[in-house]
Amino acid sequence: MNPPLNPLLEDPEAFPPLPDIGQAIETAVDNPESSFEDIARVVESDAELSGRILALANSRFYDYPIKVTTVPDALSVIGLRNVRNLSVLLCLPKQFPESPGFPVNHKAFWKYSIAVGLCTRLMALECREANTERHFIAGFLHKLGRPLIGQLIPEKGKKIYKSTQKRDTLYTSAAQQQLGIDDSAIGAEALQLWHFPENISTLVRYHNKPVLARNFVRGVSLVHIASFLVSALQIGDSGDRFVPEFSEAAWGYARFEESKIANVVEDLLRQLDSVCSVFLEHP
Repeated sequence: MNPPLNPLLEDPEAFPPLPDIGQAIETAVDNPESSFEDIARVVESDAELSGRILALANSRFYDYPIKVTTVPDALSVIGLRNVRNLSVLLCLPKQFPESPGFPVNHKAFWKYSIAVGLCTRLMALECREANTERHFIAGFLHKLGRPLIGQLIPEKGKKIYKSTQKRDTLYTSAAQQQLGIDDSAIGAEALQLWHFPENISTLVRYHNKPVLARNFVRGVSLVHIASFLVSALQIGDSGDRFVPEFSEAAWGYARFEESKIANVVEDLLRQLDSVCSVFLEHP
């Protein structure tokens, strides 16, 4: 077995930086002297992001009863505590296109990611969890390590992907065999470097092993269940040929009523195209 990928994880400069607009929004949000209008002006400085923010506020993600026509109104719908992280998500599909190191169809991978985010959020809503946008963000990002590996170490990424297509092997297991560490750890490390909160990076790190999540075990379990459901529904492409193993322990930790699964799937399919168009089509 190859040695663990410690040099990569120990070198922050190895990871791609946040998009400039993400850093600008973070600075504005963190500045106690910034007004609501100041933050809106930062978003408005990027025409593409402004269009996507407006499209998200008007999408079925929020089902807002009236049309949102200005960026300040869109930020009111989305909430200032979520605007920075959601803005980064809106930029990520463009930052991580299809590559030889992770040759999964670009739209199919991000459609899968969006679907898991939506499914996680819908279950969190059913559970009356607070700030369900963070559940969407964690579900959306839970496989981020895969395109990261493809970008950072493309030759190894190519080998990992090929092994999942030739044998009954899941990507996470193949990454562990090739690198000594799995893709979830790499994705979580990037999120920490990008200043995502712990309640998101932990959900990404342990979605395959909910029992290790400690204070975040319910949220991690919801991501785990959502990933399984979306894979079983064959929505998009995560890079795995097979549906991942389901953790019965995660079901217990989530405390989710089985009778509500049908409603979650119905709402997921109702929202999916609208939200995918926000992230994957030109505004």
